[in-house]
Order: sequence, then structure tokens, then C-alpha cells
Amino acid sequence: MITLTIIGVAVDTPIGASDEYERADRPSAAALDRGETMSSRQTNTDIVRRYLRAFNDRDRETMSELLADGVVEHGIHEELHGVDEVLEFLDAHFEMFPDYSGSTEAIVAEDDTVTVRYTVSGTHTGEYRDVEPTGNTVEWTGMAMYRIEDDRIAEVWIEEDRFGLLEQLEAVEPQAHLRV
Repeated sequence: MITLTIIGVAVDTPIGASDEYERADRPSAAALDRGETMSSRQTNTDIVRRYLRAFNDRDRETMSELLADGVVEHGIHEELHGVDEVLEFLDAHFEMFPDYSGSTEAIVAEDDTVTVRYTVSGTHTGEYRDVEPTGNTVEWTGMAMYRIEDDRIAEVWIEEDRFGLLEQLEAVEPQAHLRV
């Protein structure tokens, strides 16, 4: 059985409602057996929270500090290598969606990994994937896993509802079963 630790945000299942969740203020027995402490999970979570704040603030300096030199981002459409590629990719998104920002729905931390469920939104004012600017304000959800190494983000995996985004940009038709 895997024990998840919920850190600092509301989730659909209240803490303590299931034996599968443990309180964030004490490590699970399995985590203690691995030598993990609450402080390492909290430190990793704090690093990711700082990164997400810097993302919303367009604070390239802080993002650069928090990303490892050899960071790898396994994205929706491509894999990015290094701080410069990640920041260039984000800059391009900020041009397409100038008010692009995200909000955190939940954070789960275990070992060296912090997982975030989030919602992002923005106004489409630049070409995105061959879709001319629509002026539509769009919102989509996603999940990202951040692997922390030496107090820096070393690897990121991202899954987002980009089909839903394309529907809002009127680039694709809604799926038939969703039009009822």
C-alpha cells in the first residue's frame, strides 16, 4: 500500500477520512523507514510553491534559481532540456496568453516528488498551435510532478487538458458524447 501525504491545501477527501491518507504534520511509518522526514517533504513542497509563485509573477530570476541546470521537462508536446529551454517555452506561452496564470488545487508530496493539481487560464491573443488569436478567455486543468534534487527542481512531468483548451479556442469540435 502506498501512503500519500497531503500538504497544506484542501482536497476532495478530507484528511483522516481514509486510512490511505495521513496527516501532513507527521511522517508515515513507511516514510520513516525510508529515512524521510516531514521537513524534507515540506522543503520540497515549499520549493514547488515558490516556483509556482514565480511562474505567476513572471519572475525569471527566481524560476532560474529553483530549476536545476540540467532540468528536464516532459511536456505535453515536447521535452525541454535545461533552464533556458524551459524559460523560453514559458515566455512563448506568456506571449500567446499574456494574462496566463495558474492556481493550485492540491499538492501531494512523497519522497523527492511533489505533485500539483492545478487550473490555468488566460486570454488567447497570440497564435497557438496554428490557431490564430481568438481573444477567448480560456481555462484548463492539469497535473504536474516535480522531482526535487539538491533543493532544486530536476525533472517535471506535465499532463494537461489541451483538448479542452482547443475546444475553447474553437479549433476542434466537442466530442460527440459531450454534446448531449
